[in-house]
Amino acid sequence: MSTELRQLRHVIAVADHGNFARAAEALRMSQPALSRSVQAVERELGGRLFQRTPSGAEPTDLGHLFVLRARHIVQMSEELGLEMAHNSSLRTGHVAIGGAPYPLQTTLPQALTRFAAAHPEVSVRLIVREWDELLRRLRGREIELFVAETSMIEHESDISIEAIGPHPMFLVGRAGHPLAGRDALDLSDLFEYPLAAITRIPPRILEPFRAAQRRTGSPAAMARRFPAIECNIHTVLTQVVLGTDTIMASTLPRIRAELESGQLVPIKSEPWLFTLYGIVTLKSHPLSAASARFREFILESEREFCHEEKALLARWQPGAGQERSRSARTPRHAAGRPVQRKRPKVVTPRRPAADE
Repeated sequence: MSTELRQLRHVIAVADHGNFARAAEALRMSQPALSRSVQAVERELGGRLFQRTPSGAEPTDLGHLFVLRARHIVQMSEELGLEMAHNSSLRTGHVAIGGAPYPLQTTLPQALTRFAAAHPEVSVRLIVREWDELLRRLRGREIELFVAETSMIEHESDISIEAIGPHPMFLVGRAGHPLAGRDALDLSDLFEYPLAAITRIPPRILEPFRAAQRRTGSPAAMARRFPAIECNIHTVLTQVVLGTDTIMASTLPRIRAELESGQLVPIKSEPWLFTLYGIVTLKSHPLSAASARFREFILESEREFCHEEKALLARWQPGAGQERSRSARTPRHAAGRPVQRKRPKVVTPRRPAADE
């Protein structure tokens, strides 16, 4: 089919105005010329696009389908033109991305800060949701990429996942917490107290917690709701943990200030308790120049986050000079290639002595 872009616009105009004369006026062309253009499309299709009526023209079933597809093609063409115009300078435009609650507390704020400083005239929309809602919005083209837990979506065939290195999480509580400083804690011991989560817990982490809860032997601990508190704002959960015996999981850089001030202390860690995030995009939808640039800032912020985390682990975790990571399972990359991930080997932390 050799229908041109201008002919698609002609058909759309007739559908929008419901009348050839008004459509021709809007397009600034003669009505006979518009009629010939639409008829040329109909000949190629082998069917009528519009049914003449006393009031004008109504799309046929074929016409409705054609107009729907034509709108999409014209819109993509216009978006492509804008992207090409702003590709080199990024002086204008917009970018829409998504992030899960944990990435919002780690690398996304720094990436957003740097992007806004480098491209102040490009508007940014950052949507914070759980992974499944972000995937729905990605497929609906509301966002161009998102950063979230990928263990539940790594086998989806229409997406690509760029793995982000895992970060160990520590179960932390307030200074003076009854479990603080205790050796040989079992995970089941923590269910004597409320446990909080900043996001919906993925099965790979939820299942070990559930198993530990079944081991408690305490009717009260068995009956305790898990998580007892769920809130996607880290600062709110931190405030709750500081004022109660509630325990939450967090990466060390996120609570650096509270660790340094002695307000929070690591209570326990587990080898399987780590983040498993990736940058998720649609295979069929290449990133715009603005989104590609934002992705670069995410990776740059991630490198700096890892550097900060390494320094904190050296202080708050014993055995700093030993090898801490081993290969984890190898999930399938959305593009069909394996992505090697490292699973941090995290042992029960202690607060360093004053002379360290």
